[in-house]
This record gives sequence, C-alpha cells and structure tokens, in this order.
Amino acid sequence: MQFPGIRPTAGAALASALVFGGLVAQPTAARAAITGSQITSPSDPSFFVADEDAATQFFAIAGTTSGGNPATDAIVIRCYFGSKSVKLAGPVPLNPDGSFAVLLANLNNVLDLTCRLRAVPSGTAPADLTPYAGPLIGVGERATSRVKGGTNNKKAYDYVFDAQQKTGAFDYASLGTCGVNDGYLYDPTFANTTVTFACNAGLLGGDSAAKPTRSELQIDGANAYAPAAAFAVNSAATGLPAVTTTYTLDAATGDVAIRETDPLVECPSAAYPPTAASCSSFTPSGVTDTRTITQDHDGRISWITDVFTSTDGKAHALDLLWDNSQRFWGPSGNSTQLEYELPGQNAFAKHVAGDAVALHGAPGRILVRMSGAADGEMSTGQGAIVFDRPASQAKFTYVQPTRSAFTLHQTGTVPAGASTRFRFAYVQDYHAGTIASLAQTARAAFLNLVAVARSGKGRGKVTSSPRGISCGKACSHGYGYGTSLTLKAKPAKGSRFVRWSGACKGTGKCRLAVEDAVKVGATFALRACVVPNVVGKPLKVAKISIKRRFCSVGKITPAPSTLAGEHVVSQRPKPGKKLRQRARVDLVVSGG
Repeated sequence: MQFPGIRPTAGAALASALVFGGLVAQPTAARAAITGSQITSPSDPSFFVADEDAATQFFAIAGTTSGGNPATDAIVIRCYFGSKSVKLAGPVPLNPDGSFAVLLANLNNVLDLTCRLRAVPSGTAPADLTPYAGPLIGVGERATSRVKGGTNNKKAYDYVFDAQQKTGAFDYASLGTCGVNDGYLYDPTFANTTVTFACNAGLLGGDSAAKPTRSELQIDGANAYAPAAAFAVNSAATGLPAVTTTYTLDAATGDVAIRETDPLVECPSAAYPPTAASCSSFTPSGVTDTRTITQDHDGRISWITDVFTSTDGKAHALDLLWDNSQRFWGPSGNSTQLEYELPGQNAFAKHVAGDAVALHGAPGRILVRMSGAADGEMSTGQGAIVFDRPASQAKFTYVQPTRSAFTLHQTGTVPAGASTRFRFAYVQDYHAGTIASLAQTARAAFLNLVAVARSGKGRGKVTSSPRGISCGKACSHGYGYGTSLTLKAKPAKGSRFVRWSGACKGTGKCRLAVEDAVKVGATFALRACVVPNVVGKPLKVAKISIKRRFCSVGKITPAPSTLAGEHVVSQRPKPGKKLRQRARVDLVVSGG
C-alpha cells in the first residue's frame, strides 16, 4: 500500500518525469490516410472497476473511421489525460466498412485513471486530436488483502478500492488501515495535479506513529482492533477477524457505494502496545462496525458512515480517535505549511505536533488549505472535513513535510442490542467557494430531521424550542446531533390536544435528545358539545352560553308567557348531554 498517498500510476506521474507504459512522446508523424474516428462504445462517459478479485478485468471497445483504406490501414486505441496517453490496444485492423472492435480491452492498462478514449491511426501521434472522438472513461480498482499461510490462510483482513470520477477520485482501505486512503483532483484535461487527503477516517492500532499510548479504538475502556489493525498485531493469532466488502457502481456517473463490515476484537492482555506474544489470540469485543462509503459530486465528496452495533446484547462505551492525515500538494510541496480553520475558529492557523485544540458544535467543519497558495491553485487544492457528532478535541500527532496528521476525539454509547452512528464527509476542490458550498451540503445532510405529522379531526399547532418547527407551516426541521429539543402542542379554538405518538408519548410537552431522524405524531380532536342549562335565561344570554359549549342554536319555538322579554322556557336535549361539536340545541322561548 502506498503512503502517504502516491498511487503507482497518477502519483508517479506527478512525482517524476517517468514515462507510463505506452506513453506517446514522439514528434508528430506524417499524416495518415485515416482522417477521423469515432469510438461509439462504451458510452460517454463510462466508469469501471477493475475487480482483481474477479476472474477477468476486460471491457469492449467499438467504433468507426473515416478516410483511409480498410484493407491496409489500422488504428491504435489510446486513453488521453493531460499531456500523456496510455495504449489499450493496437494495431487494430479495420472491417471493410471502416469499423473496428476490440472485445477484450484490459482495464488494468488504464488502472486508476480518468482519461478520454481515442482511436488514432496506427504509427502516428497526431498533434490535433479533435478528429478522433471518443468517450471519457474512469477505471478504478478493487483488491482484497488476505493472510498468506498459517491457521488464518486466505482470511481477508484488508482491501483497496479506487473510485474514479470526472473531476476527482478517492481510494480507500479498511477501517483499521486508513479509510480514505487518498484524495485526488483532476484539471480539465484529467491530469492529476495534487494529492489531498492521505489517510482519513481510520481507527488504527496506535494513536501516534512515534510513541503510541493506546489504540485509536477503545471499547469499554479496552483497546480494540478492526481486522487490519489486528492483523498488524498478530496475523497468526486465533480469533483473527475477517473484513467483508461489497460495492455498487453507477457506470454512467462513477458514483460508488462500498459496504464494509469489521468485527472488532480485543487482546486478552491489557498490555500496550500488544505483541504477538501478549496477543496470541483475539476475543470478540461485543461490537461490530458496518461502514458505508459513498462517493459522488464527480469525485468531490467522499461520505463515510460507521454504524457500531452491539452483537452480544450488552451496552458498550466507545472512545474513538479518528485518524486524519492531509497532504495537499502534487509534484512537490510541504505539509508543514498546511493551515486549518477548526470549529469555533474564524481564521486559519498552522499547527505543530502536540497541538491540542478543544472543539464544540455539531455538525462540525474543519477547513484545510496550503498557506500562501492562491485560491484556485491546482498544485495544492483545498479541503473540508465535516462530521455529524460533537468532537471534543483535535490533537496534531504528526506534522512533517510529507503529511500533517491529527486525531479527532469522539465518544459514544452503543445501546444494548442496538447501534449508534458516526458520519464524515471529505470535500476536495481547487476553489474556496466550492469547498464552502459542498461543505454546507454535507452539514445540511448531517442534520437530523425531526418531522411532525398532525392527525385527527381537530386543529392545532406544534412549535419547537429551539426554533425550527411551527406546524402547520413548517412541520419538519434539521437539528444537530445531541440537540435537546422540546415540542409543544397548542390546540385551536374548538379543538383539544389528545396525545403524542411516534418518538413521544403522553399529553405533556415532548422532550427529545436528537440523535437520528425522528418522527413525531400529534393528534388533535374536536371538542364535544356539552349541552348547558339555559332554562330561565334570556334568549341572548342562552345563545352565547350554547356557543361557548361548542354547540349551536337549533329551532326556536315561541310560547305564550306572562314574562317580560324573551326567556328560555325549555330546551332539548337536556343539560349535561355530550354530543358532537356544533350539535343543535332546540329552545322554547316565551313570547314576551
């Protein structure tokens, strides 16, 4: 595995003038008889994963040419990025109609690249590529690392996954290695100009490279290890856990989703650092992490979601030091010059190893840039780390020219037989404005939506403290993790509040600690008509009394009487009867 972030292909192109296999660097040759070409398959754009765990890593290419002699001419298929190209196939003969096809083009020839396919005349290096049209392709990779030999032979402990998109890419490793292993930004010609993130959202076996004092993952106060970290302790130990991965790829956009499962284990001895002798076996911690990685926005955002689940029916305390390493330079640079704007700060600052900064707020945002670099500078780029739950501290553990690293301290509780979630987004771009916009997209996505639904025949309003919900008008709102939220129901005139449902119960105020999406129901009912006693009252007073009891005045029948003025002589229904709202009360009234 490359560290701190140079991929064998694109990274090497940045770091030196070494030539890729099949790289065209010759002067332009004489004009070929073929005057143009169009690659019609695959579609434009198309994204692939060269799955090294699969039997084959091939794809088909087809197209047409114009000009030339199909009987004697041939084409070469190359993939172009920046000022370079990689050969995929050729010479490829033409069919009598000038068409061509390659059924088994090897994805490994363009591994970890985003580039444009073109079919050029064999033996030439055209200065003008415009007549030779073809699709943009991105080719990532997947490979699983397995134990070689011994009792754990062939057990999977780690993996690598590279996901290419139009304007950027990320590659990944498992939770116990690096998580986001590297981030890459591409210029408009698809040249990789800078490596951004270098090892992020990992929970490694040690909290620093020099003198580790604990594992970055602790469960119930004990050092714990994901499969890759356990492998580093003792690959021959009994109980070594295995990592499992699956993925899906949108071939039209390059959006990818990776699902990773890491059983978390502990050593029988509390001694740290562990050795093969002190950790000859691993015991289950009672917790498993299921990680979901999604990548989108044309390679500008990588989303990480970790769900820690109790597997033994018990509650568990988590103490996490998320490892985050940054590079942000290409052919040359110095990561000691990186500067950060941390949550609660309004200015960027450089840091040295040992710096510890207290943090607050969620969702939280950390901005990263190279000191002195102009906005839009392609040799460095800029970034943001967004997280959904409060973090107490960022501690810088390693600041050297090669990389700048800190741990992000978070804690949490896994409920008995249930789970708890942590989320991150890694944003990369050349421009501060784009970083701010994408970071805000992530912050909004990390808010926990509280949705209120009203039901029943009655009417009423639900409001929140802190503000955000005022239902009828605004019946949902997003809140940061851990927000203490109070909902209050106020019935409208003629209605009454019946009860809460969903996340709240009862009839009083609804109080919530928002830690996930929440649905709350509020039921309102119409007030009943409770017939008042209006016999003997003046008609005007009787009407007011009837309406106040949510009834309506029905038929009024006059009756002879010696009384002065109109008074109620009798009523129907009788006083005290409970009816539906606005039920009619008939009156017999003296004629005066």
